[in-house]
Amino acid sequence: MTELTTELTPGQTLELRTERLAFGGATMARHEGRAVFVAFAAPNELVRVEIIAVEKTFARAKVLEVLEAGPDRIEPRCQHFGDCGGCNYQHVTYEAQVAAKSEFVFDALTRIGKFDWPEPIVVHHAEPWNYRSRTQLKLKATAGTRPDGSRGRIDKRDRKRMAAAQAEKDLAEDQKIGAPRIPVVGYHYASSDRVLDIKECPVLAPELEKGIEKIRTAITGMPRREWPYQVEGSCGVDGASYSPDLPGMRKDLVEHEVLGFRYLIEPESFFQGNRHLVQRLVECAINNEEGGLAFDLYAGVGLFSLPLSKHFERVVSVEDERRACTLGRVNVKTNQCNNVHYLRKTTEQFLASNKERPDLVVMDPPRLGAKPAIPMLLELKAKRIVYVSCDPQTLARDLRSLVDGGYELESVEAVDMFPQTYHVEAVAKLRLKDT
Repeated sequence: MTELTTELTPGQTLELRTERLAFGGATMARHEGRAVFVAFAAPNELVRVEIIAVEKTFARAKVLEVLEAGPDRIEPRCQHFGDCGGCNYQHVTYEAQVAAKSEFVFDALTRIGKFDWPEPIVVHHAEPWNYRSRTQLKLKATAGTRPDGSRGRIDKRDRKRMAAAQAEKDLAEDQKIGAPRIPVVGYHYASSDRVLDIKECPVLAPELEKGIEKIRTAITGMPRREWPYQVEGSCGVDGASYSPDLPGMRKDLVEHEVLGFRYLIEPESFFQGNRHLVQRLVECAINNEEGGLAFDLYAGVGLFSLPLSKHFERVVSVEDERRACTLGRVNVKTNQCNNVHYLRKTTEQFLASNKERPDLVVMDPPRLGAKPAIPMLLELKAKRIVYVSCDPQTLARDLRSLVDGGYELESVEAVDMFPQTYHVEAVAKLRLKDT
């Protein structure tokens, strides 16, 4: 192991040669054996940086000056880039982003999963702008200092109390300046709880980007005490819809079309957010799969369940969130997928009580992965498993457990559902050995 010879301190300035994009959104450099992750730097460039945080084995820094630009550096498209915490890579060519995401998945497989993977990971990609069909626009920080002075997520009850207190202060300030305050509508600043007021967001679908100013106008006309903490928006084939109710703004179910199926969702529902690639993701997951019984775990509103119904005699969809399960049942009925049965349970509850052995398990767990369900999945002994993941690291961890438990990892590919960020979706396919 390389010895760390020099102590770094916050506020210290250095000149560093960067190496590569790193999972998490920064660019990695090294200073005398210590990794330094530099926000908004590009690969292979010389930068002057300021150290902003020092951990045991690495440090974090910000760019003060680009001394020699790297070959992949480009001009960011959005005026808010660098302030807004939503995008990490607008300053880097899209080709470099795709190559980095292939490395992110490969690195997780080999370093965390300990797989001897023979080849680079294929990354499916499409238009990297105007792709997002979902957004959460902030008016106030949803995390930060609570009323008791502690830090963390602010719950709904505290938000209401804080909103009422803030409204009193704002009204007093309005009276001083003789004009009503215009609401801040946007996203969190990078590495901050504060909200950045935005004028544009070029990763949003055009309908949602145009809606930003409409939201600001609608909220301005509302009583101060009724201003929400955030507005959730979604758009589909029938336009954009928003939650909560705002004057003059549509709040209704949104319709998506994927592989000929119609999906109805609420503005606040989870649905894969890249309108250019959602169909490709489904194809990667379930193409060539067929059989008698399939389980769709963490099923959401049925993105995988409905296409599975065409290739399996029965599909059991498992989802514990109430509204998602309800909408899943609506989508089953709307598309007349009579062989799909929705259960409102956690995946662990379902697997603990299940008596059937499926031909296929499809699962798309949250970012934390499926670790609690892995022992029961190994007992289930499904012939095939398709694991869809938004986090390569938890994916690699869970794949190692499944392979150690008797499965063979057949393929892993990635889909860039989140251009301009470090996030990447991956699809892994496993087969039970000796079947």
